[in-house]
Amino acid sequence: MIELRTLGALQLNGPPGRDYETVVAQPKRLALLLHLAVAHRDGFARRDTLLGLFWPNLDDAHARSALRQALTFLRRALGDDILVSRGSEEVGVSASALETDVVLFDRACDAGDFAAALQLYKGDLLEGLFVTDIAPELERWIEDERARLRHRATDAAWKLVTRREAEGNLELAAEHARHGVALSPHDERGLRRLMTLLERIADHDGALRAYETFARRLAADLEVDPALETTALMMRVRSRIGGPPVHTKSERTALLKRPPPPPRLERYAAPVPAGRMPVEQLPPPRSPRRRSALYALGAVVIIVIIAAASLRTMRGDSAPNVAAGRSIAVLPFANVSGDQQDAALVDGVTEELIAVLSRVPNLRVTARTSAFAFRNSNAGVRRIADSLGVSNILEGGVQRSGSRLRVQVRLVDARDASTRWSEIYDRELKDIFSVQSDIAGAVARELDLRLGESALARIRRGSTRNVAAYELYVRGHDPVRFRTDSAARAALEYFRQALALDSNYAAAYAGLALMHKRIAFGDDPDQLSRPDRLALAEKAALKAIALDDSSGEAHEALSFVRKDNYELASAETELKRAVALEPTNARFHEGLVELYAMTQRPAEALVEARRAVELDPLSPTANAEVADALLANDRCDEALAQLEKLRSLRPPLNRAGLLAAECYAQKQMWPEAIAEIQRITVNGGPRSQAFLGYVLGRGGRTEEARRILAAMLDRSRRTNGRAFDVALVYIGLGDNDQAFAWLDKSVDDRSLGFEWMHTMVNGLRRDPRFDSLRQRIGLPKR
Repeated sequence: MIELRTLGALQLNGPPGRDYETVVAQPKRLALLLHLAVAHRDGFARRDTLLGLFWPNLDDAHARSALRQALTFLRRALGDDILVSRGSEEVGVSASALETDVVLFDRACDAGDFAAALQLYKGDLLEGLFVTDIAPELERWIEDERARLRHRATDAAWKLVTRREAEGNLELAAEHARHGVALSPHDERGLRRLMTLLERIADHDGALRAYETFARRLAADLEVDPALETTALMMRVRSRIGGPPVHTKSERTALLKRPPPPPRLERYAAPVPAGRMPVEQLPPPRSPRRRSALYALGAVVIIVIIAAASLRTMRGDSAPNVAAGRSIAVLPFANVSGDQQDAALVDGVTEELIAVLSRVPNLRVTARTSAFAFRNSNAGVRRIADSLGVSNILEGGVQRSGSRLRVQVRLVDARDASTRWSEIYDRELKDIFSVQSDIAGAVARELDLRLGESALARIRRGSTRNVAAYELYVRGHDPVRFRTDSAARAALEYFRQALALDSNYAAAYAGLALMHKRIAFGDDPDQLSRPDRLALAEKAALKAIALDDSSGEAHEALSFVRKDNYELASAETELKRAVALEPTNARFHEGLVELYAMTQRPAEALVEARRAVELDPLSPTANAEVADALLANDRCDEALAQLEKLRSLRPPLNRAGLLAAECYAQKQMWPEAIAEIQRITVNGGPRSQAFLGYVLGRGGRTEEARRILAAMLDRSRRTNGRAFDVALVYIGLGDNDQAFAWLDKSVDDRSLGFEWMHTMVNGLRRDPRFDSLRQRIGLPKR
């Protein structure tokens, strides 16, 4: 039996004569082995599914070859019996040949053997392992499994605490509590439980040390102090060892101002972060579904809290600790069941509430990207509210059990973390839109705002009456689906399936339009020309508007298509209509930045960029648009300073690198421009390669530029498109005749990149042919 240890330090052990070290040294193949062993522990994985997860950027033939090589490698290194097949299209791991600590850990937890489970949990899943060039869905699965296992280990520790307390063994209970605090280092409720246990066994010094360690960590990680309740407990412990009960003015003030604890809504076995709501578990369904990582497609933005905190500084001015006025952030609702098949549905509930509340007059709602940055965060309510600049937080959890749905929700006043309103909804799944309507109405009433009866009726009615269609829609609506061609194609298929169930589903038509547009600018599997693909996008967007003219996303989709067809006035009209419908949707304002920049209205572009960041302060794309607007205003140094704050993001934001390169190109700092573009060309696609050719040509490295030109010419011939990529390299080489010839072709094949007009203008605007090109695509004179 081979043992695979992935919780903590990576280890592969077993009988002698096997090449374990080589497997551990190859992250993608090791991740493939783990995925088969854990995600498909009771069955098989389809090969075509594995292709999309592990080799999303390869065509089918090359991806299948890569999978065959990986499976052959695993068999040679670990033995022929390590893998099993079912037919020609399904593969799995033999449970009799490979044993993983993840599966053993889950079994121990299921059996209630929490001590054995914690012996197995040596650290986070795949700690320190970085797998490149994989699909967003696989990245999400790894992150979700990591979070699930850590949560389960934390829960195991606190259940042992409860067990030992019941037995009267307080010393051992305290040891388990230390383990629980170590696993969830920002959990104040857990810390208070540990301190109370230590106080009960008269280990007052230990309780104070636990508090001091926690306070230092909280200050270093989140730049906040412990909650007043925690501080009060510390002072009580301190008073028991003969020291003065209160040392400082701030501690006396903390005691005087301490609010009463909010009413406890539910009993909860394990502690939850301070200021966050425990969600009661529904009884498990009689036939629980297996966890399936393949469907872990809920929306995600990969921003760790430290990065999120640093991004806050991108806002032009400093925000007060708690925003004045009526403002709210809807945090990602918890998927209480833990079943990844429900992840998209749960995220969909959160996103619908954000969209609904965005329509409430005089209420500022934090956009999705910034709110979702705090997924799985242990930060307290006040810390989150300060980061987002809001005065209220809406949080909750969703649990699905068969056809039943439980939604528990709480509205929190960020000033003192008190509960303004809370409710539990137990409904049929088909009533999900009614639940969203009830929540939106209750929040509006609590904030003394008016949400019209017609708006509430529209929410209750929903975009579809078909819950299965809705679930397909939210899977396709995942923002990560814009990141790769394969993910976009999967989203397109989700929307098509949703429409097959409900042919009048306006939101699905809007999603279909956006994905047709996305695929038009990638590798089209159907080999449609870009104009033909854009025609499909336009048809879907118009259908969405015909079904529901109040859909901001439908108008946004039509605006994108009109822009790519050089109908700039119509594009602006549609996008402004989207803004009027959903004024707090930051993405719509980002779109206006691009439109205003390309139509030489830089001052307006900067206003819209500032507005987008105000609405979505932690959004990397919104902050990148500020740099784009500064560049349009010829404020390159400020743009570069703005982009510097995005440099540490992982995965990197390609648009930030492209804008930085363009800034350096404007300043004619060619080595710096080349360095910036080379930093992102691995994942930047053909357009970034073309721009690299441009800056190499302008920087005097013509031989390298001509090699890229040859590749661009070959690609254009094979795809019968992408003429602009060729033109861009010719511009860099100073061959204006060829540049204009290919620019004319780029207008026809719809590949002309408006985002590069800043760069193009410098090299071509003195040529009379540029005026002709400008008029053809509807650009005004500067």
